[in-house]
Amino acid sequence: MKTIRKIDYYVQLILGSLMLLSISFLFFYGCLSGLFILGCWQLLSAVFNTKAFIFTGHSKQEMGYWIFCITDLTILFLSGYFAKTFNAGIVQVFIWIAMSGAVIIAIYYLKIYNDLIQFFSLRDELDGLTKSKH
Repeated sequence: MKTIRKIDYYVQLILGSLMLLSISFLFFYGCLSGLFILGCWQLLSAVFNTKAFIFTGHSKQEMGYWIFCITDLTILFLSGYFAKTFNAGIVQVFIWIAMSGAVIIAIYYLKIYNDLIQFFSLRDELDGLTKSKH
């Protein structure tokens, strides 16, 4: 399972790097497309790894991630909902806040996911040491 998590982590890291590199030739369209793909990937990863985060003592970080995601998605959807009612400039400010927040959330998830993988690696190493002494 640790190998699958490492592959998942590195794919997310590659997607994030490609997203940032695409700004230079695809401008913000490539970045936003990459952010959408990375965000969906991370949401699926978080759904499948929430149990592991909770049982390893990383529940506070995982709950923070979910709160940030729900808040960010709420801002994004409310911006789309109020687009017809309010001035387009005001709505655009909230959309940019949501997009900036999504980038920060993606980086935050990569950090806590790396911490989880390191925890499992350390636990496996310690299990190997304790088994070799018996």
